[in-house]
Amino acid sequence: MSKTEKGSNAMTSHAVGGLFIFCLIALFAVLAVTLTLTGMRAYQSVSEASVGNSEAQIVLSYLLNKTHAMDTTGAVSIQEEEGVQFLCLNEYWEDEVYQTRIYALDGQMLEYYCGAEDEFRPELGDPLADVQSLTFAMEDSNVLVASVVLNDGTAEEMHIALRSQEVLQ
Repeated sequence: MSKTEKGSNAMTSHAVGGLFIFCLIALFAVLAVTLTLTGMRAYQSVSEASVGNSEAQIVLSYLLNKTHAMDTTGAVSIQEEEGVQFLCLNEYWEDEVYQTRIYALDGQMLEYYCGAEDEFRPELGDPLADVQSLTFAMEDSNVLVASVVLNDGTAEEMHIALRSQEVLQ
């Protein structure tokens, strides 16, 4: 074998080795991008599910805390006026009775605070959260069931044990 043939074989071998290394680096880059995109999609789907679940939990936690804070004898009732069902929480201050009315209207959960003798004006409620629907029912004489459906269709239900008395219907 002549010197030129040996040099040519060495260059060919060196070129093949370089091409192999380049292919390995390219394969690594493609796999890294693929793995990153797959991870992003998985994170996005988990994040979206978490947001919907946490919004429902926020609404139900608010209802639970508000109900337990006002849970005294004769203070909790489920009422309906003008075709709107609401949770009515009475608060007694000296000789006056005030009510917190919680309901859903036009895609929002609203809270309306007023005197017990005031007429119900649902449009005056303060918006608390975006919801599709909010309903209340009694499971037992002292278990209030609150059901919420968010605008994305997520539905959750909570059972609230009343400690002081039956819910008035």
